[in-house]
Amino acid sequence: MSKIHFIAVVLFIVFTHIGVCMGYDNTKNNATIRIVTTEEPPTNYTYQEKFTGTTTDMVLEIMRYLNLSIKIEVKPWARSYKIAKDEPNVVIFTAGRTKERIDYGFNFIGPVITRKHVLWRKKDSPVSITSINDIKKMDLNIGAMRGDWRTNFFKDQGIKVQEVANHELNLMKLLKGRFHLWVSSDIEAPPIVNKLGYSMKEIEISYIFKEASSYIMISRDTSKDIVKEWQNAFIEIQKSDFFEKLSKKWSNILGFDLGFTAKTGLYVK
Repeated sequence: MSKIHFIAVVLFIVFTHIGVCMGYDNTKNNATIRIVTTEEPPTNYTYQEKFTGTTTDMVLEIMRYLNLSIKIEVKPWARSYKIAKDEPNVVIFTAGRTKERIDYGFNFIGPVITRKHVLWRKKDSPVSITSINDIKKMDLNIGAMRGDWRTNFFKDQGIKVQEVANHELNLMKLLKGRFHLWVSSDIEAPPIVNKLGYSMKEIEISYIFKEASSYIMISRDTSKDIVKEWQNAFIEIQKSDFFEKLSKKWSNILGFDLGFTAKTGLYVK
């Protein structure tokens, strides 16, 4: 081996090692990035035997734009959220932008969707509330997904919450009378109901407690370059017709009209 060849090999090893340590491979910033999510229609869920969803499509488009090839890991939300809290270089979706998460150091991309967050009741239920205080006064039980920000929202106010791993179990428990109210939203409830073979005529809105946007999050201590790449990619994609096509696609699938703006992400028209 010539001296020049030897030096070239050494430099290649050194720079490759630097790239790996920074969370990069020697071609693109995807060597140590993990992407985690959960089953939560319609943003991220299994539909017609394929994992898809409104936010899933956005994440895949960002990956295509950045020329990344990363497997999306689907786990219970509490598990995915723990991974994102404990590890750098983790992309997680779809997530609310809460004060707790901001203070923790998460990075945000979006908003990707804006929803009316709702307490659903079984059709013809005698339970009628006009405020969160009514839940306390009537000593009502509500069902919510473990690790969801909405779960903590109610628990922090001293309300009884039955926590389960996913929304499907919550819906079945509501219909069986295991609790009085189910925490979901105007956009995610219909596909969950349809997936399980029920009808939206079997439930109704009891109380809209918040309208809020959700985001793609990137864990703290992630390289600023990686965060910036993902954020910029999302902005650049908005200059194309991607979101117009996305809105039409999911309007057809879900059966109600969706629009998109940079301020709200997807929203029900």
